[in-house]
Amino acid sequence: MFLEMLLVLIAILGMGAFYCLIAYFLIRLISRKAFKRTLTKYEAIEIMVWAAMVFFAIVMIKNQSWNIFLPIVLLMITMNNLRRSNRKYREMSKEMNKEGL
Repeated sequence: MFLEMLLVLIAILGMGAFYCLIAYFLIRLISRKAFKRTLTKYEAIEIMVWAAMVFFAIVMIKNQSWNIFLPIVLLMITMNNLRRSNRKYREMSKEMNKEGL
């Protein structure tokens, strides 16, 4: 019994990792071909995390499971603030590189 459950768990984790890998390369390919912009690996992973959070939020609204929906919304707010602060940091570092500091 335990061995079968372990095998199922490994199969599910492997399937999730495989789908994440496919999504990672598809996101980078689409951004390069359609939008003429090359994403870094961190930006591609961030897009995957955003997509997963939006998917879970929609599922939680559909199932009316508000006790899980609230942490997802709070995580989205936190990630939005992080993205904003990272953008400001990148702009400041670009300005410093232009000035030669």
